[in-house]
Amino acid sequence: MRNKLIILGVVALSAALHLVPVNALADDEKDILELYTLAKAKDPTVGKAEARLEAGKADQEIAWSALLPRISANAGQRNLWHTVSNYNTTGDVSGTYSSYNYSVGGQIAIFNLPSFLQVSAADAGLKSAEAGTLAAQQDLIVRLVNGYVALLKAQTDEKLYRDELARVAKILEQAEAFLKAGTGDIIAVYEAKARMDSAAADLIKTEAQLSIAIQNLSSLAGINVTKIKDLPPLPLKGPQPADLGWWLEAMQKNSPTLRQAIEDLQQAGHYSNANRAGHLPTIQFSGGYAVDKGSTFLPEVETKQWYIGASISFPIYSGGETVARTRRAVAGESERRFMLEDTKDQNIKRLKDAFLNLQYNVSLAEAYKRKHESSELQLKATQKGRSIGTRTAIDLLNAEQSYAVSRRDLTNALYDNLLRHLELKSNAGILVEQDLIEFNRLLVPSAPKP
Repeated sequence: MRNKLIILGVVALSAALHLVPVNALADDEKDILELYTLAKAKDPTVGKAEARLEAGKADQEIAWSALLPRISANAGQRNLWHTVSNYNTTGDVSGTYSSYNYSVGGQIAIFNLPSFLQVSAADAGLKSAEAGTLAAQQDLIVRLVNGYVALLKAQTDEKLYRDELARVAKILEQAEAFLKAGTGDIIAVYEAKARMDSAAADLIKTEAQLSIAIQNLSSLAGINVTKIKDLPPLPLKGPQPADLGWWLEAMQKNSPTLRQAIEDLQQAGHYSNANRAGHLPTIQFSGGYAVDKGSTFLPEVETKQWYIGASISFPIYSGGETVARTRRAVAGESERRFMLEDTKDQNIKRLKDAFLNLQYNVSLAEAYKRKHESSELQLKATQKGRSIGTRTAIDLLNAEQSYAVSRRDLTNALYDNLLRHLELKSNAGILVEQDLIEFNRLLVPSAPKP
């Protein structure tokens, strides 16, 4: 029988080793802040948001450049061979001379309304990109904490069923010993074997779930993660403040996704106005210095001049381009307006869901706490009954398993309580990296495996 147990244990361990990369087993114990630093450096969502932010800064500089002075210089030299006919009665006049010119000039827009509006559009685009970067960081924090908590839960489940398998193995060994001694019965052996098979199946399932949780967290961090720090028992907390209206108001003020949608609408509005202003005249001031030497009749003459002036340009007809661009910009503005309304509705829904989920979690954790206390009393009573012979080994096994499950459920509910708080803050737009630092301070080294 012992050989059978050894084989079963080897099979379970082999399954776990096949699901977990071998080189991952040597990883050091990680905390959430280490993993966040790694994840932030490789996360594609954050990377795209930061790239868009850099592009927004460049767009802003490009837009401003249209309103700033533009200075240019040029120079040239030519060798010319010329023939002049019918200039006088002596016939054709031919010659060769060298010509050169150089100049420095500049111009600046005095009145160019489309360019001014393009600057406003670029400013709105930059603010949108900043909000998008913050939203991506908040999303990464929530995803990472979700993965971290999922791994903690999987480790708790794996320990639960491994302990159950060890307890059942002892019960089975006792039942078989009693049967051989003539003081037991075959039913107890069969029942213990059935529980053993069930516990082994549960262990294999939880080992698979543990491997999935490891893979998910490793994928986020970009490294093999198998050992993480644990969360100690934490006090249960509901929404603080417990006023949904306060959270809705905070979301309206701080939500980066809502701010991003608002800035996108502002940008689309500025683009619409800029295209409408394409019908207006533009005024430009210019000035410079030019030198020009050589002409057909006076090849040695050099002309030097300073010049200053202004010009005005009236667009009259551009083939319908201005009208079409305006129509397209107006349609884009309308689309952004609908997107803003949809973002508001979705944000309100997610915030209410997060608020209610946290309240539900508190109620559920309190119920699990009472269940755990009851199972603890039941375990003590069963242990007492077992010592005086009124309860069987299977009764004790059931009580121990009920106690372990209730403890697991309570622990998971407390894990979820912290996670729900972060999700609520994220949906309100007030989740910051400092919250992750506070989370990290709660972590403690995990208990060593026996």
